Amino acid sequence: MAQTSNPALSQIVAFIFDTNEQTRETLSHKLAPALETELATPVTTLTTTWIATHPTKTLRITLSTSSPTPVILNHCTRLARSPSIQTLETELNLSLTLLPATAMHLHAHPGLAVFDMDSTLIRQEVIDELARAVGRYDQVSAITDAAMRGEAPYTDFEASLRARVALLKGVPTSIWEELKQRTITFTPGGAELVCVLRALGWKTAVLSGGFMPLATWVQGVLGLDYAFANQLGEDEGSGTLTGELVRGAPIVHEERKRELLGELAAKNGVAMERTVAVGDGSNDLLMMQAAGLGVAFNAKPKVQAAAPTRLNGASLLSVAYMLGCTEEQVADILEAAT
Repeated sequence: MAQTSNPALSQIVAFIFDTNEQTRETLSHKLAPALETELATPVTTLTTTWIATHPTKTLRITLSTSSPTPVILNHCTRLARSPSIQTLETELNLSLTLLPATAMHLHAHPGLAVFDMDSTLIRQEVIDELARAVGRYDQVSAITDAAMRGEAPYTDFEASLRARVALLKGVPTSIWEELKQRTITFTPGGAELVCVLRALGWKTAVLSGGFMPLATWVQGVLGLDYAFANQLGEDEGSGTLTGELVRGAPIVHEERKRELLGELAAKNGVAMERTVAVGDGSNDLLMMQAAGLGVAFNAKPKVQAAAPTRLNGASLLSVAYMLGCTEEQVADILEAAT
């Protein structure tokens, strides 16, 4: 069967995060046959390499296929969901991230990376923490659950958002400082990832279905270029939340996130194939699917099943390795930044 003129175009790269030597040995023998079963064409393992040891031990396996056409992300997405790969994942209790080898060159030129905030850049869901602080968590959670089930009247993000925000009426605006100081924690590797991307000339943004007071704070702490989130009304006289969104301000729902990805890419002269979108929720899927590389980070099962690719691991810094960075390159950038 004829090969593509550039061998890398027919190659697949597999990443396994937070793994061990025993897994490496097993995958070096089993991954190629599993892919071969699905592709119905010969697959050869080229390299099996530990590409990072900190903050998590990361294995990269490069495989050559006999595909007569270039391997693209859509092919890898379908393979990751195939019966043979899912069986292998279950057998070894791991999660495989499959990418075209061409993705390993993404880091080499400036691009745009956008991130969800809640449960992505930070570990918490902000609206839950706001509700918990005033004893209304159960009420807010019930609306969230109904929205996830698609129950009326919470059949879209905006309807459920407005209903939950209404329950925050009367919450003191001092809550933002309390959350920053006592509650919000950043996801490991996020600050380092942003540092690496910015050093490589990338633009970065947080696109959040949460709220601006925390989104702008996260932007400042991490050094992001842009921040977009929903805007809550405040009563300056009483120093409390009004329970409403600011009239006329755009709602940052899934459609808006996709729009912002495109707008920021155009503003910075970045082709869409050089964009990365990272999130964990269903309202991140449109931007993940529109980006050159969409990554579901420790996402819910339904989101992982619909996302272009996934990263199940302890550190956001692993995204840098998915773009082709080496551990030495990352270490040099981080050392220079200190």
